[in-house]
Amino acid sequence: MTYYHYFPSPFGKIYLVGNDGGLSRLLVDNGTKPFEISDDWIRSEERFKEAVKQLREYFSGERKAFDLKLNPAGTDFQKTVWQALAEIPYGESHSYKDVAVKVGNPKASRAVGMANNKNPLPIIVPCHRVVGANGKLTGYAYGLEMKRRLLDLEKVTRLFGRLIKRYGYLEEWWPAESEFEIMVGAVLTQNTNWKNVEKALANFNGKLSPEFIEKTETDELSEIIRPSGFHNQKAVKLKALCEWFAKYEYDTERVRRQDGETLRTELLSVKGVGGETADSVLNYAFDKPYFVIDAYTRRIFGRMGVQVPEAYVDLRLMAQSMFPASASVYKAYHGLIVEHAKAHCKKTPDCVDCPVNDLCEFKFERNVQQRAKIESGSLFETA
Repeated sequence: MTYYHYFPSPFGKIYLVGNDGGLSRLLVDNGTKPFEISDDWIRSEERFKEAVKQLREYFSGERKAFDLKLNPAGTDFQKTVWQALAEIPYGESHSYKDVAVKVGNPKASRAVGMANNKNPLPIIVPCHRVVGANGKLTGYAYGLEMKRRLLDLEKVTRLFGRLIKRYGYLEEWWPAESEFEIMVGAVLTQNTNWKNVEKALANFNGKLSPEFIEKTETDELSEIIRPSGFHNQKAVKLKALCEWFAKYEYDTERVRRQDGETLRTELLSVKGVGGETADSVLNYAFDKPYFVIDAYTRRIFGRMGVQVPEAYVDLRLMAQSMFPASASVYKAYHGLIVEHAKAHCKKTPDCVDCPVNDLCEFKFERNVQQRAKIESGSLFETA
């Protein structure tokens, strides 16, 4: 008797198929590959409960290996290859030649590729971790876009595992004494560093409140926040932000009771509030699960080899798809990004004692370039 079940995932609807011997197939309905559900199959949610749980944990970055009873159909050689695929470590990639050597036949790269393509349990048996000899992505049954996203998910999960080990879990990272101070800080930090924000906040001399900003003349407010830079524009922005906050009678609990998408739409309509500022306010001040994307995020993800979308919202949604939908998790992870960018991943990186040295593709590429210069003699050329 064959059973099946399906559930939604970040990659499309996933169908699980199996029998009493275990899970035999995983199918992804993402429009890249047609498949049919047999009329003889019996739908059973209960039989696949544990598989669904583990897959969801994997998609949210909480699981790195699967512990499921598997029963894929294939030849002895295919099963040997699939076992070798299952042994490729999370977040790493091997070439077809590497797998061929692993199964004891170094000349069987092409046969390994064919067995890889026939893998009936993608994701669980991680054929997405096999790449070309040059490190480039090669064919994948459900499209190269899905393969890239799976690899990016694993890279980012490993990244944050290392950062947590080095810096700790930074849930309370944003330095502020109130929700309103977070809101003000989110505006003041635009195009400047936090030390300048702290100087501007100190100039309020304990009087910082929405009522104070509302009644203070714009010119006077501008002088108070001068250390933050662009003080004239930011004074206008703070006035506009307080005007929005007044609609909730300056009551943070009333704001929290509103749904996140409504709040985000409202904030983005406020003069001078863009995506990063809106998400900082929503996440840090009101505990709404919106991941904050900044220049540090782009820099670190890019150096890890993650394909970074150009549009702000696309990168935010990509990041959010990789983690549990939790404001506390997003706070901690954003804090880790900022701490690591300040300590090591600067514009000119400081790679000494960096906790992600071995994961950094930027460092690898730079070393290759330096070796090429040394070999060509260009490193020692003089003007």
